[in-house]
Amino acid sequence: MKRKNEFRQFAVVFGVLMLFACLQLAGAENEPSKEYLTAEEYIELARPYLHLSCEAAWAEAEEVPETYIEIVDKVSAITFLNHDLDIEEVYAHSAEDVEALRFEYYNEIGRRCKENPSMLLVGVVERSLLHAFSNVAPEAIED
Repeated sequence: MKRKNEFRQFAVVFGVLMLFACLQLAGAENEPSKEYLTAEEYIELARPYLHLSCEAAWAEAEEVPETYIEIVDKVSAITFLNHDLDIEEVYAHSAEDVEALRFEYYNEIGRRCKENPSMLLVGVVERSLLHAFSNVAPEAIED
């Protein structure tokens, strides 16, 4: 029980961290021409985390928020691949819209993980990313 309360506290901290991350990124230029990995390379990066729940990923990250975010980002590649999300469509939006998507995405992950820490992280990430895309950049969803 104590462990679940600690995780719920983390979910709140995670949301606050994402707010700060979004604010910092708001000033950065987005580069849609950025080099990307192959699908196989993204899958290899995500593979060690695909079986983890929200809570287990937090433990895997040794309760370091930045490390948890890195795990989330690696797992998110699977959703991009599965749903053929078009990141170029996202970057066609204003910087404010891109940041709104990031903000909504990370907050949704925090909300869902707080609600049920035993949910599979990859599922939470998928639902949260699709939710954010649907609200901010629905044309980027191709399926």
